[in-house]
Formats: sequence, C-alpha cells, structure tokens
Amino acid sequence: MDERTRVDGPGMRLLRLWLWSAPLAMLALAVLIGVLAVDEGNWGLLAAMVVLALVAAGLFIVQWRLLRRIVHTADEGGGDDAEA
Repeated sequence: MDERTRVDGPGMRLLRLWLWSAPLAMLALAVLIGVLAVDEGNWGLLAAMVVLALVAAGLFIVQWRLLRRIVHTADEGGGDDAEA
C-alpha cells in the first residue's frame, strides 16, 4: 500500500510520536543547557551536553530506522489477518 494513502491506527501514531519526540526533546534540552553552560563558563557541563546531544541524535536515527522497518514489515504481512 502506498505510504501516502495508508491510514495508521492510534497505536502506530502514538509510537511514532514517542519515537520522534523523545530524542528531539533531549536534543533541545541539551542545546538549551549547553547555551546556559557557556554563559556561565561551565565547560564540563557543556561537554556533557555535547555528549547528550550526540546520543539524542543517534537515538533519533536508530529509532527512525526501527520505525521504518516496523512499517515495512507491517505492509508485507498485512494480508494475513484479512485471510482468516
């Protein structure tokens, strides 16, 4: 089924919201706290926020690939329930 015409259920929409918003919120908070750390000259905290931002970006990419794989698997096996 085409990606644009497929209607996702509420569970898939909630999963997609969670998998995309959690790492983006982590990234936004890391940037905000990093800016505040630079303002105060706290370089150790800035280093920790850079690491957290990298982890958040990596987590976003991994979860995006996972979600893409779940949707692809669901599209391939979607006909099993209709036959029963």
